[in-house]
Amino acid sequence: MGRTLQERKNYSLGLIFLFSSCSLEIPKTINLEMAGLPDEIDFNYHVKPILSDRCYSCHGPDEKSRKAGLRLDVESIAFSKLESNNRAFVKGSISRSEGVHRILSNDPEKQMPPPESNLSLSNREKAILIKWIDQGAEWKDHWAFIPPTKKILPKISSEELKYITENA
Repeated sequence: MGRTLQERKNYSLGLIFLFSSCSLEIPKTINLEMAGLPDEIDFNYHVKPILSDRCYSCHGPDEKSRKAGLRLDVESIAFSKLESNNRAFVKGSISRSEGVHRILSNDPEKQMPPPESNLSLSNREKAILIKWIDQGAEWKDHWAFIPPTKKILPKISSEELKYITENA
């Protein structure tokens, strides 16, 4: 079950406090976006589309266009140490994740995506990436490679079944 609006506001205020205590300042507009996000950020549903649309042109599978030796389509590389000795993503630590610093930067030399790419992230997309990292940055295989799981159906009595079929 999802959180109530008040619980989401409290969570966001907690994030504001947490973020203000580290060396990273999260803009208020992004903190406000966090209040409207789902409780759990899912890599395949929320994060991967952002990375694919906004980041893969420079940090994806194409070796010829890749920058800084960073691939955001391969988990082991996305979490590994970069040439700069920083890490793009650090599970559970937005302050140590270089990617967060870069998506929040206004400095054209550091900002990601860079201005010359003509790509940008919305405040909601930034909030999704930040919350995903803060929640532990769980990486998932492509949905097609995740085996389906069999759901256990609830047991119902014959009377309940009769009621359901007669009132459907």
